[in-house]
Amino acid sequence: MTLEITPHAIEVLERSLALAPHAAGVRLRIATSLGGGSMVQIELADGPSDGEEAVQAGSTHVYYDPASLASIPNPVLTVETEHERLAVRGGE
Repeated sequence: MTLEITPHAIEVLERSLALAPHAAGVRLRIATSLGGGSMVQIELADGPSDGEEAVQAGSTHVYYDPASLASIPNPVLTVETEHERLAVRGGE
C-alpha cells in the first residue's frame, strides 16, 4: 500500500525538515484518536526503521509503517487547512 502525499503536505514536511538539516527525513506515526479519526505525528529520522516503507515527497524522504495505514483505503497525507495540521484520509 503506497501513501499518496498532497503538494500542500509536501510543503509542510519540507518546512519541518528545513529546521533540522541533519535529519535524513521524517517519520510519520499514525495514531487513532478517540473519535475514530487518524492523527499524524511527525518526527525527524535518520532513515527507515525495520518494516517501514520510504516514499520521496518533493525533497523529503517520508518513512511510515504500512500496517498503520491498513484500515485506510487509498491513504492520502494531506493538510487540514484551518490549523495546517497533517492528516491521513482515505482517497478515491
